[in-house]
Amino acid sequence: MTSERDKLISELVLKALDGDLDSLNAVEDRVLRAKAKAALVKAKKDPKAYKAQFSAVESSTEKSGQKELTEAEKKISELVLKALDGDLDSLNAVEDRVLRSKAKAALMKAKKDPEAYKAQFLAVESSTEKLGQKKLTESEKKISELVLKALDGDLDSLNAVEDRVLRSKAKAALVKAKKDPSGYKAQFLTSANTDLNPIIEAKKTVAKIETLNSKIKKLSMISFPGIILNDDDELFLQVSPVNWYSFAGWLKSEPSLAFDSLQCQTGFDVGDEHLEARYNLHSMSHDHYTEIRIRVSRKEPCIPSVEKVWRIADWFERETYDMLGIDFSGHRDLRRILLPEDWEGWPLRKDYKVQETYHGIVIPKMKEGWE
Repeated sequence: MTSERDKLISELVLKALDGDLDSLNAVEDRVLRAKAKAALVKAKKDPKAYKAQFSAVESSTEKSGQKELTEAEKKISELVLKALDGDLDSLNAVEDRVLRSKAKAALMKAKKDPEAYKAQFLAVESSTEKLGQKKLTESEKKISELVLKALDGDLDSLNAVEDRVLRSKAKAALVKAKKDPSGYKAQFLTSANTDLNPIIEAKKTVAKIETLNSKIKKLSMISFPGIILNDDDELFLQVSPVNWYSFAGWLKSEPSLAFDSLQCQTGFDVGDEHLEARYNLHSMSHDHYTEIRIRVSRKEPCIPSVEKVWRIADWFERETYDMLGIDFSGHRDLRRILLPEDWEGWPLRKDYKVQETYHGIVIPKMKEGWE
């Protein structure tokens, strides 16, 4: 079982992840404080996974005789989960005013971190099951392992399965898992611990779950330290424009990544005086994907061109320049591609105003209510 000291460290780390560093800094025991800070550094690399791990580990170390959720608590959790998925009607339709008030209060807390709440609910549900419950079959375990690998970019293992039925089931499970990868990983961790495996096994399971973006970040630290700016890298990588050209070449040439295909490049006016270019990369050999985002100031919107790395970026970058005015330095032929060269302004910027005439021709506004 987890020691009281380990539990305290976990609680301090969870508080720190939620913005409460004072509790950690106020610990008088220097050894305990140092261990908690070391754990916090690791947890910051993937806060959601840490919270899911904590919930699952807590449930796996409890005895089967622990107190179960009351019917009211179960009802509140179900209503909150429905509300998080967009169904507020069920909550509002509850006639019991006390129950409805408690559910709304729980919903307010859950909205701060919906995924952590869902993972916690799954862990609590599993912890109330009896010790003798049915374990995952070997087939179910195999399917879960294949889906986890596929979520991390390894589709080869799934496609290499000779058993057609098993392969079909795994692909069907993958389709569902892609809708909520973090939720699936947390659920798998919980299911894997329903037989109350030792706590160290739960930790090993979480440690094996490494996303493709986490892998890219880890590999890039050697040659491009600090180029990736975001901590939460689950959906995309926020990259500094400095050294972007060299970093792009590395993404393409690094054998374990091999991003040889730029599938799309576009731009956005994200507000707050910033513009952003986004690149969707794909590896033909590994069949994995990632998205790179580069944000620049509206006053100096300059990003190194990568059309010499991926030739198709030529027209992509020209269109982004044409619509948003982002200057792709080093591009061999950066000019407008949709509008004439002497057109005024950048149409996809939020402050764009259509010019009244062009060479004496009145420009009609095709939609009413623009102003």
